[in-house]
Amino acid sequence: MDANLNHSIIEQWIKPGARVLDLGCGDGTLLQKLVVRKDASVLGVEISEDKIIDCLKKGICVYQADIDRGLSNLDDMSFEYVILNDTLQVINKPHRVIEEMLRVGLNAIISVSNFGYFSNRLNILATGRISTEIRFDGSWHDSPVIRYFTINEFEQLLDQMEIKIEDARYFMPFNAVAAKKPMFADVTARGGVFLLRRS
Repeated sequence: MDANLNHSIIEQWIKPGARVLDLGCGDGTLLQKLVVRKDASVLGVEISEDKIIDCLKKGICVYQADIDRGLSNLDDMSFEYVILNDTLQVINKPHRVIEEMLRVGLNAIISVSNFGYFSNRLNILATGRISTEIRFDGSWHDSPVIRYFTINEFEQLLDQMEIKIEDARYFMPFNAVAAKKPMFADVTARGGVFLLRRS
């Protein structure tokens, strides 16, 4: 998914001056935008030392941790928003991480790729291989992606967890964005970004 488009949608949802936690914050680009444009108070969590250094160079407060091990060092409702951006597919225990996000934050923002998207299906049919776009990088034996799921499967999990979708955007072909869930979303949407709260 287009990172700039993703960041733009997330930025629209963040209220000025909000406290924001970004899990798997990468090089801190999104958090830097939120500081500059939303006057947000931000904290990043990242496992890669190189990306932590990139964050620090941007002036972003960040600490090193494996989010699969939980957020026990953070108090309940410490943040208005907790972000998990294009990271859910590499989480070992996504259910637990989502629970923790909505323990330490009032709102959770999660973006996901849809592995049922029609071009992925066609690639498997035509070549017998999962595309590099699905895996992001690497071959089948060293791919960092460990969770293949669809939009509907993700939304079913939220329903089971009694988590409400406050708002959502669906990424369609040709960089179009739908505010309403499209028909046959598991086939037509490349992915989505969701603003979530407890029911």
